Amino acid sequence: MTVAAITGITGLAGGHVAQALQASGHEVLGISRRAPTPQAAGTIRSVPDLLDVDALTSALNGSGIVFHFADRADRKSYGEADVNTAAQVMGAIRKAAFNNGIRRIVAFSSVYADRPDQPGDLYGRSKRAMEAAAMDQGPGPQAVVLRLPPLYGPGARGAVRHIANACAKGWPLPFGLAHAPRRFLSLDALAHLCTHLAEVDDTRFERAAGHVLVPISPRSNSLASLSRTIGGNRIRLVPVPGIDRILGGRVPREQLGKDRQAMLDAIGWVAP
Repeated sequence: MTVAAITGITGLAGGHVAQALQASGHEVLGISRRAPTPQAAGTIRSVPDLLDVDALTSALNGSGIVFHFADRADRKSYGEADVNTAAQVMGAIRKAAFNNGIRRIVAFSSVYADRPDQPGDLYGRSKRAMEAAAMDQGPGPQAVVLRLPPLYGPGARGAVRHIANACAKGWPLPFGLAHAPRRFLSLDALAHLCTHLAEVDDTRFERAAGHVLVPISPRSNSLASLSRTIGGNRIRLVPVPGIDRILGGRVPREQLGKDRQAMLDAIGWVAP
């Protein structure tokens, strides 16, 4: 059994992972900047300022692994002053982990970080800065960095929520010909991955530390397949010629295979 500290435990992803870790027999320790919600899993320790290394050191005491989800709730609300904050928080977490002898950190980034050609995307710049802080040679253990694609499952937000709402209402979607490769990840697969990282042997974890990996779900790798996964028998897909050329988020066809193989080689994980 591992004591897993989770920043951002009151968020969708952090809360889902917390429940899965508890179900697998691990103890969960939530690190939250706000008061815990009644449904929050595990023990919650309040750290109002995640830049406070002393407070983080105290809060992380007793942990064996840190899952760092905490970030601004809305990527569209980022301002120029926010860009370096995530990197500074990551540095503070590494120092607090070092003070506690914690050797495992998992830092959650976003596929938006994979767009250095768009300097105006403040969210992507913030994530790239956080990744650099997670993997540099500074004090504390290097993190395994996971660039998360859009998440789907109960409570998912963004474009996935709009698709889910349309499916629930029986509305037709123009994705009948939307087969271009795109990255998605289910909340259950994310929870499975985090449980795997809590349990994998030290040698394998340390080999993956200092690297960026992209987890994806195996059967929801296009808008058409994602819609069928979410909508089941309710979904109606309308063929619209050229729809893939209109919508963003595409990746090269071979990229999905590279993503899966990199996860397998690094930590021995394949999405269920």
